[in-house]
Amino acid sequence: MLEPYLNWNAGCYHSDKLKDTVIEVINYIKGVETKVETTSNILLIVLKGSACLSFGHVTNKTIQKGDILLLPAFKHIGFNIEENTSVLAFRLNPSVRFCDHFSIDSLSGVINKNTKKSFLVIKANKRISAYINSLIPCLMDGLTCQYFLELKTKELFFILRAYNTKSDLAAFFSPMITKNSDFYTFVLDNYKTLKTIKKMANKANISVSGFEKCFKRVFGTTFGNWTKEQMRENLYYEITRTKKSFREISKILGFSSSAHLSNFCIRQFNVNPSDLRKKNLKTDKIKKMI
Repeated sequence: MLEPYLNWNAGCYHSDKLKDTVIEVINYIKGVETKVETTSNILLIVLKGSACLSFGHVTNKTIQKGDILLLPAFKHIGFNIEENTSVLAFRLNPSVRFCDHFSIDSLSGVINKNTKKSFLVIKANKRISAYINSLIPCLMDGLTCQYFLELKTKELFFILRAYNTKSDLAAFFSPMITKNSDFYTFVLDNYKTLKTIKKMANKANISVSGFEKCFKRVFGTTFGNWTKEQMRENLYYEITRTKKSFREISKILGFSSSAHLSNFCIRQFNVNPSDLRKKNLKTDKIKKMI
């Protein structure tokens, strides 16, 4: 390891303002089940090992060395670590771009109705491998300056743009593609605490009808349908990936009672919460036996 001549972060005004490291290597131990709630879009490059992840409509997806994937913001992610695994994690700013003339949102014209439902894993090529081999030693040396990491993130996006088709980039970055990034970020930041469209519109300082039109244009569906889908995903995660009681889950997700939770679960999954949890445990046991 080389030691930098200067401790760039010592006394740095900007480093004191950072809440999270922009780029870091994260290690996971074999056999451990890890649960994460993402607060930003996270791009992962698997450096070694393998794991099985689940979130939203993605269930038991195996990832391994050389895989590049995007974890959407505000999702409950479950990892079953099959081997000792290391990942290179990039916490992405909503305004991240491929270059000054090519934004992620410019891929909206490539999106079709099936793209949003896809989950594309990109394989690292030789250029990505060379990029990783130059970046990680710098991280190990302690070069964690905000501007250095921002430049390295831009470099990665240049490489991704250069060696992937627009359709693949659109599928990969589909959770981040929107026609109004400010509105999109506002919704993600507030929908959990402001439960109704009226409260959301009031905070956004626009009329309810104006909010509805903007929401439909950005998300492609109504606020009611979208929040129901978020509730469906969160409920599935809490029931199948945690050991919390159904009363606890009711409070966390804002159901008025366990009975209300049960009725919602039956409508969404055609099975009650207890049976949904048992079914998932049985599936996990079968998977471990194979």
